[in-house]
Amino acid sequence: MTTTAQPPYFWGDEGPYFNPPPQSIICCQEHGEGLDLGNLKAAVAIHEAGHAVAAFLLGVHIPSIELESTALVRDCGMVTRVEGANVGVSFEGVTMKTALTVLAAGVRAHQWSLREKRMLTSERAFFAERGGMADWQRAQSLARGVGGGAELDPSNYWRHWEAADELLVPHWAAVTKVAALVVAGPVSGDAAAAACGLANAAR
Repeated sequence: MTTTAQPPYFWGDEGPYFNPPPQSIICCQEHGEGLDLGNLKAAVAIHEAGHAVAAFLLGVHIPSIELESTALVRDCGMVTRVEGANVGVSFEGVTMKTALTVLAAGVRAHQWSLREKRMLTSERAFFAERGGMADWQRAQSLARGVGGGAELDPSNYWRHWEAADELLVPHWAAVTKVAALVVAGPVSGDAAAAACGLANAAR
């Protein structure tokens, strides 16, 4: 499979992506990431913590944060899928920039964490982004609602990764504290915010 020289990239019928997909055949998301279960849970928790800390800083209420692990049998063998969510988040009453920054913060935190651990590869950068495609889809949905049906330009969404970086890097200790709570079990937004010295916006 070949890709274009610059984004947006597509992987089969999936996309758009900023990071180029692997040129080799990859059997599944989990083997593409190539992380053991502990590191996979940590990465997904960091992704969700990135969303949460960005939300705390930008005045978006977080009801709760959760991880879910599911054992799956695939043609390539047994894998464990780890999924996370900031449950019940509403962007009503906030600007589009705020919503897109909060949504973009998950992938950026995920990639930043792998970089900090010296575990970031081009394939993991792609699969971290692929793991955040639900965030892109929600961004698209918000754009259609605010823009009266207009499609969100992928480049406009990806520009918010930089805004997320600027927000999270000075608060990286908060991200890691929230992630540790998320790995340990479901945590309320109020408890997560209090643990890192931030405030969870009122409902």
